[in-house]
Amino acid sequence: MKFVKGEETDLEKFEDILVQCIDDIKAGRSSIEDCLDRYPSVREQLEPLLRIALEIREPPDVKPSPSFKVKARVWLMDQIHGKQAVTKWPWSRYNSQVKPIPYIRRFNMASIILVIVLTFSALGGGTAYASQDSLPGDTLYPVKLATEQIRMMLPGDDVAKAKRALGFVERRMGEIEALAEMGRPQDMSLGVQGYDDALNMTLGRIDQASNRGLSTGNITARVAEATTRHLSVLDAVYSIVPGEAKGAIAHARNVSETGRENALAALAKDNPVRAAEMNLAAMEGRLNRVRVTAQNVEAVHIALQQLEAMAEFNEEISRIAQGIGLNTTEVEELVAEATGKHLEVLAEVWEIVPEQARPGIERAMANLMIHHQRRVQKLEEKGAEFPPSPAIPERVRERMEERIREREQGGEQGGPGGSTSPEPVVPGGVPPEKP
Repeated sequence: MKFVKGEETDLEKFEDILVQCIDDIKAGRSSIEDCLDRYPSVREQLEPLLRIALEIREPPDVKPSPSFKVKARVWLMDQIHGKQAVTKWPWSRYNSQVKPIPYIRRFNMASIILVIVLTFSALGGGTAYASQDSLPGDTLYPVKLATEQIRMMLPGDDVAKAKRALGFVERRMGEIEALAEMGRPQDMSLGVQGYDDALNMTLGRIDQASNRGLSTGNITARVAEATTRHLSVLDAVYSIVPGEAKGAIAHARNVSETGRENALAALAKDNPVRAAEMNLAAMEGRLNRVRVTAQNVEAVHIALQQLEAMAEFNEEISRIAQGIGLNTTEVEELVAEATGKHLEVLAEVWEIVPEQARPGIERAMANLMIHHQRRVQKLEEKGAEFPPSPAIPERVRERMEERIREREQGGEQGGPGGSTSPEPVVPGGVPPEKP
């Protein structure tokens, strides 16, 4: 196996092989020769590192004091950073830039792997591996996060590191699921914060890759797909956690949706049609959520909020397409056709939801219809094809048009999230209201 900068899979595979061999040899399950015979393709790289690892003596069974741990960490970071002052990464939410970390360039592959060898040898291979199944709040969880930080030091450009960080985002979502299933609401806020941090790091790397002129279309699409999927996961988690954890899950929904929008905005600058298609697919998911939870007023309300936010984001994608002069008509046609179908689905759902949920659906339909009519008008003016008027039953159409007149008369404020709630919902079940 030859290591090439940016080949993420090979690097991660070698790291796994190295740590597994250290663990097996120290546990007496294998010898050095057994490991080398088991992995002939990396024998040349593996042998010297294994011998270095086995020369390191096991540390005595003592527990360092908290002050020693702090001093040791400061010393280690000083050595890595070349005794430069340590500062926090300067991104804010998802839109700011991440400064390059110059010290990484001073490390070659051998020295990076040596750091991994020393780290896992000092921890004990079994401890490091055991930590991989740990969850927020567990004793070994900081070890798990430390191994991820080491992986971020491996060579690769910003796109490769964004992919690496996205893997950690997926891990954090899995941890949130596990905490919910195990009935550990007290650790949910820590789990959600980890998800926020990992997604923040992923988008920061994408932003830097874009600034460096690297192609980011593939990774931005992957982030958008992942965060759309996470919304469905969080729906399930929200339904099983107790009230004390619902606020954390509501925050995770906001984090996921914000990350999804940032990824799609970046993708739209290169491929607005693909961005529009992915946003419309996410809207389909929210419509399905409305349909399957039709008897749950709170769940319908939350899904409608998300649907309206996604509908508003269609406008942002259109603006980006117009700004770069790329595929504007195709984007408008896609969204117009899909919105007509969405209106028909909402009309069907209106018939089966409880009465107290209907005003929310009517408002969402009014919002979608206003955008739909404007878009169809633009297509007509361009002489382009436009979809037929959506088939909406008369009594539903009357209620929807009444909501449209209310908006035109200034009785309601447009926009996502603020107009679909017919009744107060359970605290923590929805994002806080905007001031």
